[in-house]
Amino acid sequence: MKVNNYEVIERHNRPSVIQKVALRAMFYNDGVPTDPYEISSVAVFNESVNFSPSTVLSANVLTDAASGLVLMGFANSATETTDSAFDSSNYTPATTASGIYKLDTGDYVAILDGTLDLSGEYEGVATANAVSSTGEFIDIWTVKFVSGSDYRALINEFELFDDTFFMVTEELSITVKNKLINKRIKYGSKQKLQLESYIQINNPIDEAIKNIFKDSVVTNPKLRIVKLNENRALPAHVEVSGYSDTSGSIEVTSEDTILFNWDTSELTSLPEVADGTFGPLTGTYMIQAKFDVLDQTIITPEYFIQVS
Repeated sequence: MKVNNYEVIERHNRPSVIQKVALRAMFYNDGVPTDPYEISSVAVFNESVNFSPSTVLSANVLTDAASGLVLMGFANSATETTDSAFDSSNYTPATTASGIYKLDTGDYVAILDGTLDLSGEYEGVATANAVSSTGEFIDIWTVKFVSGSDYRALINEFELFDDTFFMVTEELSITVKNKLINKRIKYGSKQKLQLESYIQINNPIDEAIKNIFKDSVVTNPKLRIVKLNENRALPAHVEVSGYSDTSGSIEVTSEDTILFNWDTSELTSLPEVADGTFGPLTGTYMIQAKFDVLDQTIITPEYFIQVS
């Protein structure tokens, strides 16, 4: 995924210590994405210090900065999520890039950047990034859901790896198959297109290496959407979104499923609709993905979806 056009690695996509790791948290209220009223901080700890009896959390109160347990702290100059301090446009990779950024309604991220000497703060105390080794960690978000409510500590987990590097004695032979889950959607809806990826290693190599491919290995995903017309008076193909248009808006799950949130109501803004060459907004659309796996660039078959 990208934050302010900078590539970062999500926690579920097998990140390493020396990458920009997106510690992402998504908030919902009755199933609807919702912004919490305040996000006070995000603190990173070793997972081992949170075993019972916990040394980081007591009666929903986090340990203080003097404990020495905090490996990294993230906070903004303001805690209310409506403040411009949360704008994702504020993110630029730097040693002081220790903010909390809003990606969308209810969707926030703190970026643990192991590519530089990152520093932040926790409870107003300067905190240098001490996440310097592989292992299992927790990130605790201190959040106030509505004005006047109490702060709550919400705990997530992530793991950093070092086995993203491996050695083999012959070229890897892989088979990639894809499947588009969506077949029909209603015009005016905003739905995530889901393109599943199945990746198989054909070499007789160690199972430990094959297990790496059970996590996400799809990188640089892009999606192309084209409207198809049967009317001979209209162009047969009209591009809705090209690969370059979608590259910054696509997500990849830990199972290598490519997700793109397609708002069909935005079709009316296309110039081809205004000049009459687009045809009806409903009809057949073609979906095609392009992504990298290892040293290969995969272009999927064309898939078709009905907008009705």
